[in-house]
Amino acid sequence: MTDDQTILREYKEAFRKYAKDGIIDLDNRLKYKFDFQIHRLEGVLKELNRNIPPSRQSQYFITLVKSGSGQKSIGHFNFPIKNNTLILIPKRVMHSSTYWSTRCSGYVLSFNVDFFLQNAFPRKHIVGKKIFKASLKPYLNLSKEQAAKLSTIFEFIISEYREGKNAKNEMIAVKILELMIQCDRLYTEALTQGDKHIYDESFERFNELIDKHFTEERSVAYYANALHIHPHHLNFLSKKLTGQSAKETINNRILMEAKYLLSSTRLTVKEIAYKLGFQNPEYFHVFFRKEVHMTPAKYRAQF
Repeated sequence: MTDDQTILREYKEAFRKYAKDGIIDLDNRLKYKFDFQIHRLEGVLKELNRNIPPSRQSQYFITLVKSGSGQKSIGHFNFPIKNNTLILIPKRVMHSSTYWSTRCSGYVLSFNVDFFLQNAFPRKHIVGKKIFKASLKPYLNLSKEQAAKLSTIFEFIISEYREGKNAKNEMIAVKILELMIQCDRLYTEALTQGDKHIYDESFERFNELIDKHFTEERSVAYYANALHIHPHHLNFLSKKLTGQSAKETINNRILMEAKYLLSSTRLTVKEIAYKLGFQNPEYFHVFFRKEVHMTPAKYRAQF
């Protein structure tokens, strides 16, 4: 078994070597593959100098910040990190963070579906969980009592992981399921208490459609029609859940892909423009400059 420090050093080295990738694809950049990890937040931040650059990975992450402050970005969401913040990251969703506090505490748990399959748990226990939907608001500010309840589960997982008991992975899988159930309940409580800015099925479907069609379709009307809702309502949902308009959400997906292709491939700017569905490379040039305030060539030159 690879020890905690080796895992953290592996992440640190990947971040150091590939920071210029734009969004680091850790599935391709990590030397070792991990089905499950758990760390104390303070240990992670000490090793990574309190900064995690934009990256994505085929892992689900559950983080509990018991104390600390900073800024976090997950997909379309940007939010402040505070004491007793629960953070959920679906697989393959881009995320980054900067912690300002030198004294932080909490837990970072990550796992993939294979970890559960190896321990005889069906996929449906993981992939169907609402808490890992890409359009769900990926954070909650908890009470001290709520954070303490989750901390008890994290501590049990850490103890089980480090003591090397028989059948420990099966027990860890059970406790992760318990943790996810508790997180689900916290979101349900937040909804019943009037927090309507958490999740909407139509907006979830909107994000799925963008991922499939963003190189072909850019109009809000197209997506609204596919969802059988009015464009104004789609824009309302997007503003309510992310603070961005529906058009900004579509453009951000195009821009994210453009930055990745410019920083991580040898495709020409013209080839990238056509790959992203622009009929004329000049249209891509104008779009990119408007969003980033520099030309595609100048952006690429940074790398």
